[in-house]
Amino acid sequence: WYQRRVRVRFDFVTSEYKKMAGGEFVGFSNATFLSEKSEADRNYAIGYYLKEHNVFPEVATSRRPLDLYFQLCSVETTANSAAVISATLANGGVCPTTKDVCVTADAVRNTL
Repeated sequence: WYQRRVRVRFDFVTSEYKKMAGGEFVGFSNATFLSEKSEADRNYAIGYYLKEHNVFPEVATSRRPLDLYFQLCSVETTANSAAVISATLANGGVCPTTKDVCVTADAVRNTL
């Protein structure tokens, strides 16, 4: 159940990145994911600290929320797709190549 939720969230975030990239490449590096996960002592320590302070819902362990974090750290782009994402943010959330509104102005402000 929880892994399905992580997958749905990851798919949502990457689909939003793809919209912001105007259809340019946005991918996933499994090698980076495995490396991030295996070298994550500090991240796990932060997770345990947050769990101790009741930041996570009851159903989550301190490790599970990190799965999504590691996956998002493993998203790949090309120089072109990263440039279009940057231009989308600079253009107030409107993708310059597709003219689609991808992000609200408030979200852009909070991101930048």
